[in-house]
Amino acid sequence: MSFNLATSFRARAFSHKFAIVFAVVSLGAIAPYARAGKPGTHKHPRLHALAHAFVNAALPGVGLFPEDEDDLPADGQKYELKLAHKQTGEILDVVYRVGDTYIPEALDELNLFLRDTHNEEVNAYDPRTFDVLHTVLAKLGKSDGVIDVLSGYRSQETNDMLRESGTTNAAEHSQHIVAKAVDLRVPGVPAPLVRDAAKSLGAGGVGYYPASQFVHIDVGPVREWTYSPHRAHRRSRRSRRA
Repeated sequence: MSFNLATSFRARAFSHKFAIVFAVVSLGAIAPYARAGKPGTHKHPRLHALAHAFVNAALPGVGLFPEDEDDLPADGQKYELKLAHKQTGEILDVVYRVGDTYIPEALDELNLFLRDTHNEEVNAYDPRTFDVLHTVLAKLGKSDGVIDVLSGYRSQETNDMLRESGTTNAAEHSQHIVAKAVDLRVPGVPAPLVRDAAKSLGAGGVGYYPASQFVHIDVGPVREWTYSPHRAHRRSRRSRRA
């Protein structure tokens, strides 16, 4: 009788140990699949690499206006901009600054190019806007690149019309109204990289519009934002209910 009990006890002990070993082995086999199936955050390798590869280009110092046409410098670093306007189909390639001196005739060309396309009104741009655009291209390694302009100067009339339409994110006190802002894309460069290059200058406002993949750049107060039409719509609905 005692022999049978001892045998039975050893059999149960062996069975229990076998069950434990089997469970451990099973967990070891399942774990890699569980880890492999766990969702992770993956950054696009190209964007991640380019984000840390900006050219070390600095924003130029404050430029000067010549008192007379004869005061234009004969030499010095040339600041060039190549712009293409999506609304008008116009293209402009102009040297707007040489050394520390702005070229008045070139600034006139830029002001006309960036006019309000709704009513053809022209305003004098803050030339620092052009310095920022030039430096952003330089930081991106695209000094000879073209900027696609989506929106330049807006008259108060046009800005009010856009706000009332509810189809844009036009601000009540937009920097477009005071000729200090440009909405743009840089062909061949992802919009987030253009945004980051502009932000690195700390020279004004930078807005990122993911849905349309463009960037707003201005030389107003330093600030930044990302515009989501879905969030804006929800805020609008809440404000109407309030």
